[in-house]
Amino acid sequence: MEYDRNDTLEIDLHGLSPDGRTVGRTSEGMTVFVRGGLPGERVLVRLNHVKKRMAEAELVRVLKPSSDERPAPCVHAEDCGGCPWQRLPGDRQLAWKERIVQDALRRLGRLELPEGVIRPALGVGDKAEWGYRNKMEFAFAQDENGSTRLGLRARSSRAVTEVTQCLLQTPRTMAVLEEMRGLCRRFGLRAAPSGRNTRERTPKKKTFSSSVRPSDILRFVVIREPRAGGCLVELITLPSPQETANVRKLGEALMDAGLGVTGFVHSIRTDEADVAYGENTAFSLGEAGLSETLHLQGRDVTFTLDHNSFFQVNSAAAELLYNTAAELASTLFSGEDDLWGQECWDIYCGAGGLALTMSPHFSRVFGMESVAQAVELASANAKKLKESTKFHFVCGDAARLESIFRERGVPDLVVTDPPRAGMDERTVQALLKHRPPRLVLVSCNPATLARDLALLSQAYDIHAVQPVDLFPQTPHIETIAALSLAAQNTERPRKA
Repeated sequence: MEYDRNDTLEIDLHGLSPDGRTVGRTSEGMTVFVRGGLPGERVLVRLNHVKKRMAEAELVRVLKPSSDERPAPCVHAEDCGGCPWQRLPGDRQLAWKERIVQDALRRLGRLELPEGVIRPALGVGDKAEWGYRNKMEFAFAQDENGSTRLGLRARSSRAVTEVTQCLLQTPRTMAVLEEMRGLCRRFGLRAAPSGRNTRERTPKKKTFSSSVRPSDILRFVVIREPRAGGCLVELITLPSPQETANVRKLGEALMDAGLGVTGFVHSIRTDEADVAYGENTAFSLGEAGLSETLHLQGRDVTFTLDHNSFFQVNSAAAELLYNTAAELASTLFSGEDDLWGQECWDIYCGAGGLALTMSPHFSRVFGMESVAQAVELASANAKKLKESTKFHFVCGDAARLESIFRERGVPDLVVTDPPRAGMDERTVQALLKHRPPRLVLVSCNPATLARDLALLSQAYDIHAVQPVDLFPQTPHIETIAALSLAAQNTERPRKA
């Protein structure tokens, strides 16, 4: 039987793909990847992309639940796309996330690892599977009547669900979001018009044309609420000089609302890419920065952050992630001394998370990051430690790692935590050429981790792969991999 786009069919879901989609098969054996659903369900799906041997589909309706399912606790479960796994118990989530990592390494990386190398997924426990986010990006959108909505993306759609009781957030965050809705109406600010037809392929750098009305500017609200205290709200809009005064009044009213908002930032974004990141800061009120404290390697480490800083959204799980990365690194060194080696490099270092975790065990720590603000924060965060370790952070693209090797030689350990796209090919080639003896890779994308590990396996042995669950109720998983230079590759090229 042949299928076409928009056909509906019933299938049984039996597994999960590395990107978190569920997988089923038609009676003819065609594989179908479904956005939504859980393994073990029988579902009705609508095809939206069809090839000869596979298809992509969206979930229409669950016809028969999985035996693993539990009732969804969130009132927005049927509409919001934020927590697609909330009907799956926590232990089953961990088991499936481990399997996602296994499948990615085997099928995409063609890596057949000895039993025990891939460890059971780690989580922070049932008590921390809700209310764990210290940051959430909420989106504005116009509905079919032109009215403004503020919330999270709907399931399998770019439409916005007006969430009022998100269980991943604190009550204060939800109160701030509701206040923001009212203030936008009060000051006559509306959602920006859609910049494109999302089904069409468009250049990444294409910018919005002028708004239909000067007040149609709202794009995102980002709320940060770290464990250490404070609440920073960032409003991201299109540029509109006519509305600058109203945005400032909105920010002042929000800070005066008695909700504990300690800072407000107005950011401008003209690029139409649907990313909650401001290209320029228009103004800020109150405390435009925040701090978070993590207990890392036996001591408290405080990270100063700004409104654009990347930081793990789950503070408790971030402690688990970084400390586990250090534990895996320790297994690559012989002896029991606290000092493992002379020098550690942190590539894609951000505000210094891995660098400051590893620092007690090295005399020197070098960090590289492409965002200048993050480099400044990493340096400031390191100075607060008052440790004997010498830190040096530079702003630069990880793709120029080859030149860093030529300048500095080869360190005892390289740690990396790249974006979802994984390491740049030139970064991997530099590692293969100069062959530092030990690597610890942190990844938020099993597929790109599998690709990078497959390339690095030409020269390195993979000792451990540890999934860590930073995102309960979702298919996302962080993974740490520990590698050491294989015996036959220990002779390094001479320094140029």
